Amino acid sequence: MDHLFFSFDIPFASFSSSHWWTLVVFTGILALTIKIGGRLGAEQNLWLGRLLALFLSVTVVIFSWIHSYNGLFNYKVDLPLSICNLFALLAPLLFWQPNFKRFEVIYFLVLCGTFQAMLTPDLYAGFPSYGFFKYWIVHGGLVILVIHHLLAFRLIPQAKSMLRTFVWLNIYLLLLIPVNLGLDANYFYLMEKPLNPSLLDYLGPWPFYILVCEILAMGFFAIAYVPIYISKKYFSAGATIDLPD
Repeated sequence: MDHLFFSFDIPFASFSSSHWWTLVVFTGILALTIKIGGRLGAEQNLWLGRLLALFLSVTVVIFSWIHSYNGLFNYKVDLPLSICNLFALLAPLLFWQPNFKRFEVIYFLVLCGTFQAMLTPDLYAGFPSYGFFKYWIVHGGLVILVIHHLLAFRLIPQAKSMLRTFVWLNIYLLLLIPVNLGLDANYFYLMEKPLNPSLLDYLGPWPFYILVCEILAMGFFAIAYVPIYISKKYFSAGATIDLPD
């Protein structure tokens, strides 16, 4: 098992048994977190969120170190520049103290991007390798952390939050272009599609799929906003509960 854990040669197949079982485990942990969070007070939920955030950040650091120790770290693909890895690495800063302006952007990017990455993984390491565990801890953990913050602290995004998220997303993409060109990399798939099957396969050749993704992004944001719209009869948009310092 130890040898398999440190191997990066185990293949992964989308919609395989390991994929489906991972989604089942994620759903169970998410339900458990929601149940526990519903029974905790504001201060207890604050520390639960902080512990989850620290766990995600430490996971990225440790697994990146393991990858480097194995001589497999490649700056073209392994720098934490994807939204998922970046958010996970910075999770203690992003989630240490709930903040509506910050959370409204994180909510749409994680619920639309990270969750989609769980359904159509761009993953090259299968179970039980460390790459497999790192991928699912980061992606599943982010979704759990965001939903926990949404429910525990009532950080309810507004309709205009979708536009703010779209603007910040495109600023980040523009910043990544010179990085990709300088490193001959493909962060955020701005230069080409991923090799594994994904939704991008149905959106045309480069660079047209990027333009289509821009349009789809707002559509996915709208879908992610549906439960928020429904919940507004219970919570005020942008309202938060009183939190300890």
